[in-house]
This record gives sequence, C-alpha cells and structure tokens, in this order.
Amino acid sequence: MVRRRSGTDRSGQTVDDNSRNRSRFSLCNIPKHPSTYTELTLKRTIDHFYVSEGHRYRAPGTTEYLPIGRPGEVAIYQDSLKAGLRFPLHPFSVEFFCTFNLSPGQLVLNALRMLNYYLLVCVRQGVEPSVDVFCLLFEMKLLDRYDCYVVFSHRDRGLPSHEYFKIPNCPSSNSCWKNRYFFVKPVVGNFSFPLDWGVPPLEEFNSTPLLSEQEIDSLIILRATEPIGRSMNDALTDDALVSAGIDRSYGRKNFPHTSLI
Repeated sequence: MVRRRSGTDRSGQTVDDNSRNRSRFSLCNIPKHPSTYTELTLKRTIDHFYVSEGHRYRAPGTTEYLPIGRPGEVAIYQDSLKAGLRFPLHPFSVEFFCTFNLSPGQLVLNALRMLNYYLLVCVRQGVEPSVDVFCLLFEMKLLDRYDCYVVFSHRDRGLPSHEYFKIPNCPSSNSCWKNRYFFVKPVVGNFSFPLDWGVPPLEEFNSTPLLSEQEIDSLIILRATEPIGRSMNDALTDDALVSAGIDRSYGRKNFPHTSLI
C-alpha cells in the first residue's frame, strides 16, 4: 500500500523523506533485560494460548537479548499474547508493521490492544481496515526511557462524544513485562514483516494522510460506533479474536488450557 501523504506534518512543516528514513533506521535505546523464560514456562504459555500451529517457539539462551535471536526469528513478549497478538498475523497487522518498519514487539501492550481493537471494530462494522484511518484516530509517541517502544494516544478526545472513535478502558498497569520474552519463527518460509527494531517513525505516522472517499465513509462509521464492552479485556476475548480473524489457531476450542505463571 502506498500511503497518500500531504507532504506536511501536523505542525504544517514539510516532512523530508531522507530525514524520515534516517530516523527510521537509526539505532534506538533497547532494554537489556535477560529473559526469565525457560523451556518449561514457554511450554505453559504455548499450551495456554494454543499458539504452536505452524510456528516454532524458543526460550532465549542466557547470553541472548532483545531483539536479536537466530536468523528468521522475531522477539515476542508473553504479555503481547494477552493483548491479542497471534500468529500468523492478520494481513492488516502485517501491512501496519511493514508500513512503519516496526516489529510487533515494539508496540507496548496497550498500543497492541488499540491496534487489535480497531481491527475488531472494522470487521464487526463491515468496513475495510485502513492504516491511514488508524493514523487519523491515534497519535504515535515513544515510551519514556526506551525509544524503541510505541505508545498510542487517542486523537479524538477533544471532539464531542458522538464524533470520536470510542475505545474501552485499557489496563492502567502493565508492569514487569519487559523480561518475559521469547523467540518465534515460522515452520515454513519467513515472516513478511520486519524483525529488527529501529526508532519508530513519528513524523510519518503523525503526518496527515489523504483519505479516499471510502476511507472517509469508514471513518464516519467508526466514530459512530459504541465501544465493545467497558474494558479491553471485555472486548478482546478469545471469541472476538477468532471472529475478527486475528486468532486463526485451529482446534483451539478443544485444547485444554493450563494456567500461566
């Protein structure tokens, strides 16, 4: 997808493509927390979420750190699975990560919830999910201290209640998640989204997209939609993830879940 940009950011200043690319591929501040995952805790996670179909999951070694694993692997947080991350990724999610050269592990938990919730609402309302529409609804920011992580804030909050995209409440505390990570690789082929981490492209995301007529109609529908439940946990249930095509695990309903540590 080619993003239809107006050529200016939201302050009205011209966005330079070269500086945008330099920002995108420059080194970012990545935490050096060793993972607490072992093969045993990883097995419990796989059993709990039933995410083993078509992918290999591996606990990091004692000398492995984010985000680099073995060739073809991507680093994933356990808590990202709680926020709705599933493999294979939905085509919209792949488009999103490719558009901004981001790896899934770079979205903080509530940012991932917002991305999945947007997709869920689009599917339920029968509208085509659009990266540009998502960018009009949310603003990209960086997590304090670690500029490798993406945070989303709601753009519509200043509008009347009947004119903004309404989202359920997100969990207010997401602590101790940065040291619970492991590596994933497809059994066949390769992932079609970025594996390496770089500085998120704030200018590109936050600049004003030019919407098509269909996207404008979709934006109106989405802003008129009431929230699905009071909280993200109410909205992003297993059944909801399956119905939206986010979770495409086969046979998961008949799989005995275990408890997570």
